Amino acid sequence: KNVFTIADLRYIYDRRIGTGKIGGKAAGLMLAWKILQRRVDDGNPDISSAVVVPDSYFVGTEVIYEFRLLNGLDHVMNQKYRELDEIREQYPGIVDAHLKGQFPPAVIDRLRRMLDSMGNSPIIVRSSSLLEDNFGYAFAGKYNSYFCPNQGTAQENLTELLDAIRRVFASTLNPDAILYRQKHGLIDYDERMAVLIQRTEGRQYGRYFLPALAGVAFSRNPFRWNS
Repeated sequence: KNVFTIADLRYIYDRRIGTGKIGGKAAGLMLAWKILQRRVDDGNPDISSAVVVPDSYFVGTEVIYEFRLLNGLDHVMNQKYRELDEIREQYPGIVDAHLKGQFPPAVIDRLRRMLDSMGNSPIIVRSSSLLEDNFGYAFAGKYNSYFCPNQGTAQENLTELLDAIRRVFASTLNPDAILYRQKHGLIDYDERMAVLIQRTEGRQYGRYFLPALAGVAFSRNPFRWNS
C-alpha cells in the first residue's frame, strides 16, 4: 500500500499470463524494485534512476491447476504425503508426465505473443511459488529455473519455453522441496507455482551471451547468530 501505485499494479496485470497470483519471487522482486526507485534525501548518492528490472512477464498461479486438470495430473498433489524414498523414486516419472502435458490454447497464444515482443533475446524461466521468498521461508534452490537461448525458429523457441514451464511446474514435487516443507510444517499448504519469465541481461560476445558484470548484493542481516 505504501509503495505500489495503481500504474504499477496495471503493469503487472497487463503482463500476467493466465489468472491467479504472481508468486513470492515475482512479488518480492517488483516490491524491491519500487522501493529502490524511491528517492531518499539522506546525503547518500541517489541510485533510483539506475535501478531497473529486466523485462518481465508472469504466469499466474491458476495456470498450474488448469494444466494438471487438462492433462489428468491433479492426483500428483498427493505425492507430498508419501514416504521420502517413494517420492524420490517416482519423481522422474512425474517430470516425464508433465513434459507430455498440453497447455490451454489461450496460455499458448499469450506466450507466443510474449516471445514476439522479446525478439531473439535469451530468456530465463524462473519459479515463483506462493511460499517462495516468503517471510521465514526462503526455499532457495528448492525449485527449478531454466535458461532458454531463444535462438531458434519461432516454433522451436515456443516449444523450449513450454518445456521449461512444464519442468518448473514439476519441481513443486521435487523431493528436496517436499522435505523442506515437511521440516517447516508446510506440507498441508496449497503450494501453487507461478512462473516469472524475464529477458536475460547482457550482450553477445562472439558465440557467447553474458553480462559485463554479475554478483549478489546483501542487505543488513537482522538475525545475528552470535554476539
